[in-house]
Amino acid sequence: MPFTELFNRWYNFIYFFCFLNACLACMEVWFFSRFANQKVKWYSFASYILILYLLSSIEIFILAPFPLSTLMELGTLFLFGWLVLKCAPSTSATAAILAICIMQVVNGIVQSLLSIILKVLFPYTMVLTTISGLLVMIIVFFSYRLVLTWLQERKFSMQRYIQILMLPILFVLLVMQHVFAVYGNTVTVSTDGTRISPDVNDWTMLVIQIAAYLCLFAVLFAYKELLEGFVFQMRNKLLEQQVIAQADSVHEMQMRYEMTRTFRHDLNGHWTVLGGFLKTGETEKAMEYLEKLTTLSDQLTFPCQTGNDVLNILLTNKLGIAHQKGIDVDCTVKIPDNCIIDNMDLCILFSNAVDNAVKACIAGNQTSSYLSLKTVQKGEFLMIDIKNSRSDVFLPVGGTGIGLQSIKAVAEKYHGTVHIEKTPETFRLKVLFLIPQHSDGISMHHS
Repeated sequence: MPFTELFNRWYNFIYFFCFLNACLACMEVWFFSRFANQKVKWYSFASYILILYLLSSIEIFILAPFPLSTLMELGTLFLFGWLVLKCAPSTSATAAILAICIMQVVNGIVQSLLSIILKVLFPYTMVLTTISGLLVMIIVFFSYRLVLTWLQERKFSMQRYIQILMLPILFVLLVMQHVFAVYGNTVTVSTDGTRISPDVNDWTMLVIQIAAYLCLFAVLFAYKELLEGFVFQMRNKLLEQQVIAQADSVHEMQMRYEMTRTFRHDLNGHWTVLGGFLKTGETEKAMEYLEKLTTLSDQLTFPCQTGNDVLNILLTNKLGIAHQKGIDVDCTVKIPDNCIIDNMDLCILFSNAVDNAVKACIAGNQTSSYLSLKTVQKGEFLMIDIKNSRSDVFLPVGGTGIGLQSIKAVAEKYHGTVHIEKTPETFRLKVLFLIPQHSDGISMHHS
């Protein structure tokens, strides 16, 4: 075997098969992890590189047509994201389609340019193909970065709108498969540089590839604007909810102030009655009257120590009102020190949850209403668990209330989850967060 041919074979194997496939694998995993907000260890990159080597070898061995190769790559990346990176199936599918589509469109543009240049510079085929391979990797990398810049700063969950992004990108990918299936993705030339196949105009192919690239990013830009519109809409709803909550809080505090002022105004009378009982030696009546005063005093306050001063004020106020309405209240909430959840978001979550729970407790003819609030921390997971009694005539949530939407928005902002359990007699709300802090104790208990 001539030295030149041997060198070309080894060069193609090392550069095109090993190096470029490894770069492509690393970029796809990096893009996938950033798109899905998942941390990836080094061994995830290494394992996907080996998987891609195996997949490429199979494609070469069976001489897989271009659409079949694309389907195999899509399936591999999807399963890797779903099973290894533990992403949601919809997120895995979208990230896989987007990553493969960008790579193929960019590769098509560069290969069309290469075909045009080789007509003039055919003797420099190896140099130009080497440069084209690097150019594909560079353009793909910056294209991935542009997509992530547009989408990664979102503070609104993509899950419910992911199909809006998936369908047009899938259409672009299918168009590319049709183009390559009809015209092929391999150029055959003679020794003097004359093209043998395929019989296609390179400029036409270049225009088609550029149009596909522009359409792809036009869809992504429109989706980014759509997400920002949803974020703006949700912020407006949250602001409206905060204004309503502030008004309710002011009303509740005014009512508590009036009750406290009335109690203080009547204190002199109470002391007179107690003094009269003690002077006449009626100790039992004095003790009975004192117990009634203690009960009345307890109704004016519900001290709740959560470890968060702002939340203490909110829950002390709202749970005090609930206690006055005859609701049996149990609060064992403990917020870890330096919690990543903003105070405003904590107040939005607990304010809406408690308001909904109190409304459910006082609705219908309930013999004994109760409201339980607690937090459970296991390692880096913090679960907020709120449970209350309810009546069949009161059905507070079906997924459309602004209160529940606000709670879900807070959970999604911190990549948490919301779980609801509902029976004819009880309603239970669980919100799970991932936090880096650790805490042990719980707060007081009052009923």
